[in-house]
Amino acid sequence: MNLHHYIQVYAVQIKNNFVREAVYRTNFLTALTVDIIWIGVEISLFSVLYSNTTTLAGWTQAQAYFFLGIFFASDALFTVFFQRNFWNFSDLVNKGELDILLTKPIHPLFLALTRSINITSVFNIFLGLGITAHFAHDAGFKGGMHWFGVGFWLLIGLLSATLLRFTFSIWVFWTDRSWALSRLYYQFFSFATKPDTLYPKAIRYLILSVLPFAFIGSVPARALLYGLSLNEYFLVFFVLISFFMINSFLWKFGLKKYQSASS
Repeated sequence: MNLHHYIQVYAVQIKNNFVREAVYRTNFLTALTVDIIWIGVEISLFSVLYSNTTTLAGWTQAQAYFFLGIFFASDALFTVFFQRNFWNFSDLVNKGELDILLTKPIHPLFLALTRSINITSVFNIFLGLGITAHFAHDAGFKGGMHWFGVGFWLLIGLLSATLLRFTFSIWVFWTDRSWALSRLYYQFFSFATKPDTLYPKAIRYLILSVLPFAFIGSVPARALLYGLSLNEYFLVFFVLISFFMINSFLWKFGLKKYQSASS
């Protein structure tokens, strides 16, 4: 199938998800409330920290809030487009639902990761961008044409989160369930909620290479505020390409191990 067919399939899936959200309006309001509370807690934490100091590992309060805005927007993008699909990923394999996707004239992984869209979290994207814009000047963000860079780094954050989540989910082909690894993912995800320079060297190395959770919000925020060195740019793209290649290999190898519901 060509790109046009993929776009048509995705458009149908977006329409179906809008219909579902319209039916379950209480779910929409509940999820929205929970997200706002979570964002409020994260902002409150930094407010408490900065009530006792002016900088944290070189980050001023305005810069920390700028980082939070980028992180919220990046995480919201992932939540909108991919989060529900990863929660359902283990059922595709264990219940044999992957059988149906494998028979379609379109890449099964595309269908597996795009079937469900969380419309509720679209609000969080704009909330995160609003926080970013509000603190941009005080944080030292240059503005102007540099706002185009915000979109680029949000896509880097989205790609990073997707590749990482896939890495933790793909093991369902070899385990009964991937829920334990999914819970482990969210344990590591907490490292993404703070600027990477706040952590000790060992943890910072971990979240910048082996498990690049810093690429979701921290590195994009630093890139927008201070810029990155050539080596740091190389690190970002090398790590992401490596994760993509590893995930592609694990997906193909996992399909060979897959036992369908009819087998």
